[in-house]
Formats: sequence, C-alpha cells, structure tokens
Amino acid sequence: AEEAGASAVAVHGRTREQYYSGKADWDIIRQVKEAVKVPGMGNGDVTSAQDAAKLLQQTGCDLVMVGRGALGNPWIFQQINACLIDKTQIIPAPGIYERLTVMAKHIEAMCALKGEARAMNEARKHAGWYMKGVRGAAEFRRRAGELSTREDLVNLIRDVLLAQQDAAQAPDPEDVS
Repeated sequence: AEEAGASAVAVHGRTREQYYSGKADWDIIRQVKEAVKVPGMGNGDVTSAQDAAKLLQQTGCDLVMVGRGALGNPWIFQQINACLIDKTQIIPAPGIYERLTVMAKHIEAMCALKGEARAMNEARKHAGWYMKGVRGAAEFRRRAGELSTREDLVNLIRDVLLAQQDAAQAPDPEDVS
C-alpha cells in the first residue's frame, strides 16, 4: 500500500474470524508500523485513555483509532487527548446525569434526522451502551431494548435517575445491624 502511494496505514489487530471476540493483536500492529515509513494507526481493544497510551507505547503507532470503545462513551476522545497531552491529567467518567443527558440529546438528534419510529428502533442499542456500568444496568438495558417512543425513553431515564437516587440514599449494609 505504501509503495502504491498510501499516505498512511491503519491496522486493526483482530482477524475477520475473531469478529468481536478475543484479544486484539497489538504485536501485528507494531510489526506493520516497523515495516512502513508512512504514519501508522492502530486499532483494537481501546476502551480507555490508558489503553490508547499503552497502544501507542507498545506499537510505536502514530495515531490511535477508537471503535466500539466509543459506543455510549463519547467522552473517551477528550479523556485520551488529556491523557496523551498532559500525562498526569485523568478526566473521570461522567456522572449518571451527564451520561443520560448526552444519551437523550443523541437519541433526540436521531429522531430529528430519521423520524421517531426508525430512530427509536436504533436507539435501543445506543441506550444500552450508555447504561454500561450503571447500577441495575441489566434491567435498564433490557428495557432499552424495548424502546418504541420518546415517551418510553423519558420513562427509562426517569427510572434510572430514581434508582440511582434510591441507591445513594440506601444505608450501607455494613451499618445495618
């Protein structure tokens, strides 16, 4: 590709047979980067700023590509930039309110672009991704898989916020005798 005039090379460290399973092979990314003179981009298993820094360090790549690690986590790019520019700066994950607000804006933009019926069908997977790590996530992801209307989304967000509020107010089991 370089000899044919490519100005950069991107390597995904996972084979077609692996699909989304297994671990990305960062060693093959390093080997490709060492074999070319053009800028090299590495991709695979980057789900945090620390992963991006490790990929660059271990492969010698010039750039990092983020795929599934950005699903439901658009903050990853800001976190990566902060980590790579100021090596000591770590931007924490957003709180539940910010996550749900961004999710709602994301899905609302989908509705404006595609219409409510189609957008809400697609929103099911997006809402599930935004729920990752939320207390009660399995149930909320199940409910997200049933979204049909904007009202369903509003109800889901309300219930997630109420559950988080209840969890914050619950006594610590260690303190109950």
